[in-house]
Amino acid sequence: MIRMDASKSQKIAGRRFQNGNYLLSMKKYPAARKEFSVALKIYERLGSYKEMSETLNNIGITFIKDGKAADAKENFESSYLIKKEHPNGSKESLFNTIYNLLGVGSVMDVDDYEKYFIEFRSLGEELGGEFMDIVVKEQPVYDRIVEARVKELQIKQEEELARTSAAGALEHLIRSGLPCMVRVRFLLHGFAIDINEPFMFKEHGKHVRIISIKPIEQNIDDSLVEPVSMGEMEFEAGYDTVRRSIEAASSEGDRILEVCPAGVEEEAFDHVKKFMKAIAIVREDLSLSISKKYFAVRSLEVINAFGDPVEAYHVVSTKPVVPLTLTTEDAMLVNMLLSSGEDVLYKSLLLNAKRLLDEEHYDLCVLDSILGMESFLDVLFKRTFPESDLNEYNSISGVTLYDRLKLLKKLISGVHDSEGKMELYLGDIGRDLDDILKYYDNILKNGSDDIRAYEAGKSLKTVNRVIYNLKSLYGI
Repeated sequence: MIRMDASKSQKIAGRRFQNGNYLLSMKKYPAARKEFSVALKIYERLGSYKEMSETLNNIGITFIKDGKAADAKENFESSYLIKKEHPNGSKESLFNTIYNLLGVGSVMDVDDYEKYFIEFRSLGEELGGEFMDIVVKEQPVYDRIVEARVKELQIKQEEELARTSAAGALEHLIRSGLPCMVRVRFLLHGFAIDINEPFMFKEHGKHVRIISIKPIEQNIDDSLVEPVSMGEMEFEAGYDTVRRSIEAASSEGDRILEVCPAGVEEEAFDHVKKFMKAIAIVREDLSLSISKKYFAVRSLEVINAFGDPVEAYHVVSTKPVVPLTLTTEDAMLVNMLLSSGEDVLYKSLLLNAKRLLDEEHYDLCVLDSILGMESFLDVLFKRTFPESDLNEYNSISGVTLYDRLKLLKKLISGVHDSEGKMELYLGDIGRDLDDILKYYDNILKNGSDDIRAYEAGKSLKTVNRVIYNLKSLYGI
C-alpha cells in the first residue's frame, strides 16, 4: 500500500514537473513556478533528492525570466547544495546549475562567485567538448569580476592608508589628482599676538589660511619669561615638499622629534612671514616682522581626500636653550667698555644690521651697515685728527658719506682732496667696499638691482673688516 502511494505520488509530481516545463516554454513563468512548487513539495516528502534539485533549478529559471535575480540565486544554491550532498545525478546537471548560478553573479558575493567559477571550470575541463566551450565563453566575465575585485580591494586599502597614514593620505591625493592641503601648528617666540578671525589669501596661486594665533599662558609671576604665541594654519603644499617632510620625520623611527624636519616648514614660515609683515605695515611696527629663529613648527598634518587631518609628526620637545656665559675675560672687557664711556653707536648699528640680515630685510641691512661705518669714522676722526682739523671737520654742515670717505682717504694718504676708488687705499677690502657703495647708491636711487642675502651679507662683513683694519692701523 505504501509503495503504491509513493509510486502514485511520484507520478503526480512528475506530471506537475512536466506541466511546469510546458508553461515555462510558453513563457508563463508564475504559472510554471506554481506547478514546480507543487512538484517540489511532493519530492521533498518522498526524499527524491535528484528530482528536488532539478525542480529547484527550474524554479530559479522562472525567477530569472521574471527579473528576480535574488530569488533565482536562492533556488539555484539550494539545487547546488542538494547535488553536492547527494551526488546521485550527473555531472552535467551540476555543471548546468553552477552555470545558472554564475548567471546571477550580480547579486552574489565575489568570493562565492569565484568559488563557483573555479568548480565550474574544473567540471568543464573534465567533461570537455561543448562544456569546455561554455567555460571559455564565461572566462572573460570571471576575469573582469576578479579584476574589479582586485581594484576594489586596492581602493579600500588605499582609502584605509589615507585615513591612518600621512604618507598614504599623500599618495591617495596624488592618485586622485587632488591638491594637498596641510595643517601646521607653530610657535612664535617673542610675540604675544591674539588673532581669532581667520585670514585667507593666495600665494603663487595657492590657498593659505591663517586660522588663529593665540598667546600661550605663562606664569604671571615670572616677568622674565619671553612671550610665546601658538598659531594654526592651513595651506596648499606641493606633493614633493610634503613627501620630503614625511620622509624626514619617518627616518627618525620611533624617536621623539626634537626639531621639525625641513620641507613644508619652509613654506609655512614664508606664509607666516608674509602675514606678520602685513601686520607690521598696518601697525607701523617693524619689530613685528619675524625671522626663522623666532619661528618653530610644532606639528604637521596632511588633510586627506575625506577632509580629515592625518598627523605626519609632532614635536614634543625643543632643544634646550644654551645660556650665554661670560668668561672672566669677557667680564673684564665689558667693565672696561662701561667705564670708558666710549661711543659705541657704530656697534649698535652693526648689531642692528645683523638682526635685519637675519630677518631678511636686506636693503635695511645694507643701509645700517653703511651707517655703522659712518659712525665709526666719526670716532676715528675724533681720535686721530689734530684739534684744528677736528674743529674744521665738526664745522662742516650736513656731512655726507662721501665727505667722510674723502677725509678717510686724506687720513690714509696724507694728501688733501684724494680721489679714486677705495681699493687704492684699503686694498682687497677697499675693492669690496667699492662694491657695497654701489649697493648703497642703488638703494638710495630706488634702482632696479635687487639686494639679496648675498649683497646684504657681503656689506655687513665688509664694513666689519674695514672697521677692524682701521682700528688695528690706528690703535683704537
